[in-house]
Amino acid sequence: MCADPDFQIQSRRVRLEALAGYVRSAIKFAESGALAAPEEVIHAAPDVSKITAQMPMLKATIDRRWKEAQKCTHAECFTAAIIIMGSILEALLLARAMLSAATAAQSPKAPKRNGHSLALQDWNLNALIEVSVDVGWIKTDRGKFSHALRESRNVVHPWVEVATKANFDLATCRTSWEVLQASVDDLLASYP
Repeated sequence: MCADPDFQIQSRRVRLEALAGYVRSAIKFAESGALAAPEEVIHAAPDVSKITAQMPMLKATIDRRWKEAQKCTHAECFTAAIIIMGSILEALLLARAMLSAATAAQSPKAPKRNGHSLALQDWNLNALIEVSVDVGWIKTDRGKFSHALRESRNVVHPWVEVATKANFDLATCRTSWEVLQASVDDLLASYP
């Protein structure tokens, strides 16, 4: 406006008319939607009921966390989103292992103590990923990316966040979300 010659004129009327023109333009621009924030879409969780059937209420928990992870990402609560995504992955890997417990326990990647396999509920996320890749429930590349999500999820422990200098952002969440979705697709395809 400082470069507009109408604002250099001493006449108050001319300056007000010029200002009114700028205001009309600004209102049209605002009404066009150009300033509106992008719509934050929350996608429903995939139907995981066929692999969660043995764990009552797990499907409802997965559905809720699926939405929470997206809400956290939209709200730029990136650490919380990553932790939730890791928890979803862990729950679904455990649910899938429970459907084929004998197969999981026979994998050379199954965790053992004193030569005996640990009970499935005592397996950590690392073991669940390793066994799932070994028996073909998730693809090898998904296993590698799932380990990255697992390591990121471990910032649930503040000292891990400090030690690893974790600094999550939207790109990290988007990548982790793709890993989670692909792994879930693999798990669903692995069970009839």
